[in-house]
Amino acid sequence: MYVIQNAKITNTTELNGVRCVEVAVEPAQAGDPSLLVYVAQNAYGTGLDLHRVVRNHHDLALDWYNDNQNAAFEDATAVAFENSQLVTAEQEKGQFLQSLLNYGTLNQDILSKLQK
Repeated sequence: MYVIQNAKITNTTELNGVRCVEVAVEPAQAGDPSLLVYVAQNAYGTGLDLHRVVRNHHDLALDWYNDNQNAAFEDATAVAFENSQLVTAEQEKGQFLQSLLNYGTLNQDILSKLQK
């Protein structure tokens, strides 16, 4: 399970016609990549969903500019969550989303950004 050390909203954008809030997530465990997580309203408009997960393998010594077009950024939406003996990939995704939304006031902040 990915443990969050820090998370903050960095942008509001549109991906594939879906309005999303970009959240930069820093891991608590050494070796885990930083993430850019794109959160959007779910299809029913009743809650939030992970729209995209991007792994950030940048090295500030080499990638001193914050440019998500460079090779340090990898779209990991399809592979970010995996089945294990304890939980399914969908359960792990749900647990991560809950952990993210419970971080500080992130849930209210994301909803506020999406309603603007």
